[in-house]
Amino acid sequence: MINSKKYISIMKYITCIIIFVSMYINTYIEYSNHYIDMISCFLLITIIIINTYFIDLKSKYPKKFFYILLFITICISSILQYSLPGINTASYSYVLLVYIFKEQKNKMKMFLPIHFILFFTTTYFVLLRRNGITISLQLFIMCVILLSYLGFSGMLYSIRTLEIEKEEVKQLNSKLKLANIKLQEYALNIEEVATSRERTRVAQELHDSLGHSLMALAMHLEFAKKICNTKPQKVEEVLSQSEKIAKSSINDLRKAVTVLNSEVEITNFNEAIKKLIDNFYLFSNIQITYNKNEEIETLSPIIKTSFYKTIQESITNSLRHGNATEINVKIKKSDQDLELTVTDNGIGCNNIVKSNGLNGIENRVTALGGSTYYFSHNGLGFGLKVSIPI
Repeated sequence: MINSKKYISIMKYITCIIIFVSMYINTYIEYSNHYIDMISCFLLITIIIINTYFIDLKSKYPKKFFYILLFITICISSILQYSLPGINTASYSYVLLVYIFKEQKNKMKMFLPIHFILFFTTTYFVLLRRNGITISLQLFIMCVILLSYLGFSGMLYSIRTLEIEKEEVKQLNSKLKLANIKLQEYALNIEEVATSRERTRVAQELHDSLGHSLMALAMHLEFAKKICNTKPQKVEEVLSQSEKIAKSSINDLRKAVTVLNSEVEITNFNEAIKKLIDNFYLFSNIQITYNKNEEIETLSPIIKTSFYKTIQESITNSLRHGNATEINVKIKKSDQDLELTVTDNGIGCNNIVKSNGLNGIENRVTALGGSTYYFSHNGLGFGLKVSIPI
């Protein structure tokens, strides 16, 4: 479906072509016996054609130059409307309204009254030149033209307002998307910081408790060595206590290793991925596709956790760095390995620079004996393929 902005542009160009051709024809018919007047009208028509072309290219020129051109074109349009009264010159005045309503409100307020005054003043004098038109008929025609002018202006104002609101919503969606991505990264960082702090705490406790236990064990063994000849019955008691200290130290060490190696494991993989994707359900312009794979639920939590973090990092990179709107996640299981493919329609790149996130993906996959492959090209999006033996 053609949006309103594009539709108006197409209609404007078609209308302008028809109007300018009809102006040349009317000038030739009206002033075929008055060469000076005919040449003057031809010159004015040519000027407004050139001006219209430059007005369309306003982004390439200073604003001041554009405003001067627009003002001159409005004035010439009024002269032609008086010299060549008809539907073509009146229609071009309506085309100028399209340009006026494209401007910001402060400039619109400046040009709209000028256009209104010149248009209706010219229309009034054109009607005065007509013989046989009564005052009541003149008033009726002026009212009809006024209503059409106000109706067309109202339509343009509504379209302009909708375009501004649409742009504001687009900007808000972009900000919301960025905030959501930052929130995801923040949550991930908080989790990592919490894990790091817990590991630091356990390492300190391990240092304190295990150091104390080893010192006590050394003292007991040294004492047993000294009394082994003089008090052999006491040695058995000392060795028994040493055994208890050693076993206690081993238990403390096992607990510490468990915590140091701990990572939040994913048990229900498909549910976790669904929650991850649902974080972006507010964004109608972002589509993340994932076909649920029940076979992966039978695998170890370590593999599921690795795949989850890989998908999480891939989505974050696609949205933050690739400006992607479509992300596809596919998981394929065979007898030998499990394959994950994540692709997007982002901006892509010819030279892939590995960030901390990509290095983290590789480290997790390599630890499981797997391999990682990246592929991308400018304008063709980004993708990664992970394969882990099972």
